[in-house]
Amino acid sequence: MLDKNPSSLLSLPVELLHHIFDHLDVQTVLLALSSVCTQLRSVVYTYERYVLDLRSISKNDFYHICYFIRPINVISLILSDNEDTPGQSKLFLSIFDIRQFIRLRSLALFLNDDDNLGTILNHAINCSLNSLVIERPCTQTHRNTTLNALSSIMTKCSLRTLTCTIDLLSADKFKWPLQCTVEHIIIDRCMRKQFCLILDNLPNLRTIIIHNFNLDINHECNYTPTPHLQLTSLTMKQVFLSMDKLESFFYCTPSLVHLRLEGSADNNLFDGSRWEKLIRTKLPLLNHFEFCFRSQNSRIIKLSTVEFRTPFWLEERRWPVNFIYDTSMEELLVCSIPDFLEELEYQFCGPTIVSTTMHNSTITMAHVS
Repeated sequence: MLDKNPSSLLSLPVELLHHIFDHLDVQTVLLALSSVCTQLRSVVYTYERYVLDLRSISKNDFYHICYFIRPINVISLILSDNEDTPGQSKLFLSIFDIRQFIRLRSLALFLNDDDNLGTILNHAINCSLNSLVIERPCTQTHRNTTLNALSSIMTKCSLRTLTCTIDLLSADKFKWPLQCTVEHIIIDRCMRKQFCLILDNLPNLRTIIIHNFNLDINHECNYTPTPHLQLTSLTMKQVFLSMDKLESFFYCTPSLVHLRLEGSADNNLFDGSRWEKLIRTKLPLLNHFEFCFRSQNSRIIKLSTVEFRTPFWLEERRWPVNFIYDTSMEELLVCSIPDFLEELEYQFCGPTIVSTTMHNSTITMAHVS
C-alpha cells in the first residue's frame, strides 16, 4: 500500500518511482498519484511506459485519462466495445489521432466495428508491436483493408505473439505473409486442416493455444498433413478427444515438448498403455503432459487406475494421474496436476471420490460451497 505521505515517495529516485508505476494500473498513476502534489505530478508526467487498459472503465475515468495521457508515453493499448464499454473505440478515435501512439509494443482490440478495427490496424503497421490481440464477433466477411493490415503487421520482425479469431486467418482474401516471425498464437477455434495451414505458413511458430478444437478428420480426407518440426507447445481445449484421431493428428507435431488437452473423451483415452505407445513413437520429446479427460462411462475407472500406474508413468516420466468421479453427475475425470484439481474442487456440485497414482490411495474430497 502506498504511503499517504508524499514526502516519503518523493525521497525516492525518479527511476525507482517509475519502476513502481510499472506495477500499478493507469488510474492509480494518472488520476490518483498525479493529484497528490505538483512534484509527484511531474514524475507522473515523465513516465513513459503506460499500459492503457480501457476495459470495464467508467466513462468519467475514460475522459479523465484521455485528457491527461500523452500518446507518446503509451506502450500498451487495450480497447473494448463490450457490453460494459459499448462504442469505446469510436469515442477513442474521436479524441485521439491514432497515429500519435508511435511507441506501442502491445495492442489488444475487442471491437465490433470493422472500420475502426481497420483504422487502428493500419496505424499499427508502423509500430514495432511485440503482441497483437484481435477479438471480434464471428463474421463471414472482412474488409480487405483489415485483412491486408493484419498481413502487413505479421511481416514485422518484432511481432512474437498473435491472438485472433480463426475467421481472420482463414478468410479467402487473407494473404499469408512470405516471412513471419510470430512464435506464439492463440485462436478461438480451429479445424484440423486450418491447424496444419497455420503451421504451413508460420515457420517460426513455437506455441499454439486453441480454445475450441475440432479433430474431426472425416470431412478432411483429401488433406494430407506433413510433419512440422517447429512446434514445441500445444494446448487444445473444449475438444472431443478420440485416440484414433489423436494418433493420426500427432503425426503433424513430432517435436512437442509440452502438451495440454482438455475435453470429453472416448474410452480409449483412458488407456495408459496406449498413451505410452503413442508418446514413445510419435511424441518422443514430450516432457510436460497436462490433461483432463471426461467421460460418462464410470466402469472404466478401475481399469484406468491400473493403466496409469505403470513404470512409464510413475518412474520414467513421473507424471502422477488423478481419477475423479462425481457421483451426482455420473462423470469420470482423469487428470494430471497441478492446477486441474484446484479448479475441480470449486466446480463440482456433489461429493467426489479421488484416487491418485501419486499416493496410491483413495481420498474423499468434501464439497466446497
